[in-house]
Parts: sequence; C-alpha cells; structure tokens
Amino acid sequence: MSLKRILALASGDASDSSALAFAATLAAQHDAVVDIVPVYPDSTADMIALGFTLGSTVSQDTVEELAAAERGLQVRIEDVARRAAKDADVVFGPGDGAPRIRVLGRSLRPSLALSRQTVLADLVVIGQESIRPGLTQELLDQALLSDRAPVLVARGDPDRLSGPAAIAWDGSLQAGRAVRAALPLLAMASAIHVLQCITGLERQAGDPDIDLLNAYLKRHGVGEGVAVPVEGADAGAALIAAAEARQIGLLVAGAWGHSRVRETIFGGATRRFLRHTGGPSLLLAH
Repeated sequence: MSLKRILALASGDASDSSALAFAATLAAQHDAVVDIVPVYPDSTADMIALGFTLGSTVSQDTVEELAAAERGLQVRIEDVARRAAKDADVVFGPGDGAPRIRVLGRSLRPSLALSRQTVLADLVVIGQESIRPGLTQELLDQALLSDRAPVLVARGDPDRLSGPAAIAWDGSLQAGRAVRAALPLLAMASAIHVLQCITGLERQAGDPDIDLLNAYLKRHGVGEGVAVPVEGADAGAALIAAAEARQIGLLVAGAWGHSRVRETIFGGATRRFLRHTGGPSLLLAH
C-alpha cells in the first residue's frame, strides 16, 4: 500500500504552499514522484481568442506582456516547489528516481492537462486556500466528478496526517472509493475513527455495516476503526464536529453521493466539508 505518483495543482500564488508541502511530505513517506500541474489561466490565448471574436487584433506588445506574466507564474511555482522539496528532503527537478518533485510545463489548458495526468495518478492534492470560485473550483469538481480521481484537500500541517484519522462511512460507492484510495494514508494514522451519521442514513444506497468496513481494513493491514455514531439534521456539520472533537487530521469521505442538482439546491455533506475551511484535511472520492 503506497502512493507512487501524486499530482499537485499550483496556480502561481501564495495558496500553492500548502498543497506542495503536503505533496512533498507524501513523496518522502511513500518514495513517490510528485508532478506539479500548473493551472493558471492561459491569458495570452484567451486574449487572442477574444480579439478574433470581436474582429480586432491584439498588439504584439500585449501578447509579450501576457507571456512574460505567465513565465513569472511558472517561476513562482518552481520556487515554491523547490522550497517544499528541500524541507521534505526530496529531490527537485526532472528525472526518474524517487522521491522527487517535478514541475510540468504549461502547454495545455488546465482542464485538459489535468485530465491527461489523472489517468495514471494515485492522488491529486490541492490546497484549501486555492479552492475559490473560478478555475480552481472547476478543476476540483472535474477531478472528482469527471476524472474520478481521489483528491486530498490539504489543510494545516502535513504532520497531522500521522495523527488520528476518520472515515465518514455510509456504505455508498463513493465512500468505498474514498476508503480504497485512502489506504496508504490510513496506514499512517495513529488511530482510525469510523463516523456514521445515524440521522438520515440511507441503507438502500449501500450497506453501512461498520463490521464489513473493519474487516476490509484489517485485510489490508490498516487495523480496525472505532465506531462513532453521530446524530444531527445537518450530516456534514455533525461529522465535522465529531472529527474536530477527536482532533482528526484526515477525514476520508465520499463526495457528491447525491445528485449535484439536489446538493446544489438543498446543500449536502460535501459542500459543508469544503466550506468549513478549518479542521482536518479531506480525502474525497466520487
């Protein structure tokens, strides 16, 4: 059980530090390679496309200024990645050996670049500070819903991943995918708590039997989780409160178990998890 290829999303601003620190720490622990995917917008291409749409041209000076700005973002990403690699005692730069951090070149639109890379990746890491309306939120949704990649939303100190972990367990397909993806991280945890919101538990959607989950964890050498029943009309809030009360460093959960339309209109545990900016890091899968 290990992680061998990790993707980290970076946009060239201050929010990159958390994601790259977590990715570097995991690379060192699992002898993995981290490929950093630059996800800043392609301003030059967008400006040229806009010019064509409006029937006008973009001056060469403007194109060069935008290109220079993008090169600056790439350099910032490389600088942050180099520091993260040094802090985690991981090699920085191109090559095949591991543990290592590499920064990919910016040659495709972020959504296309991400999809091409998630095909053979064990985990996608994004910093909580990066998740905001616009491109990064769209890429998070894409990674989970379209690419079906497990995503680690990094919060706080990476060392907390070796502390207590929790699984939000309802027996759903999404929760099962999250647990399978999280096995290497759960194996690092000092203890595992299985949180189950009794209120509104949908037994028709899956088998929420915690004994079955624990049997699976034991077969993988992870150990048993301690069952923690949780109650509350707002399942997401109740699960977060239970996790924080136990000083959980990682919460493993299925994402968007209900339809997106229903969750958008009525809310849902996934939205609550993502909007609660404090608390444990999240490992989500759809």
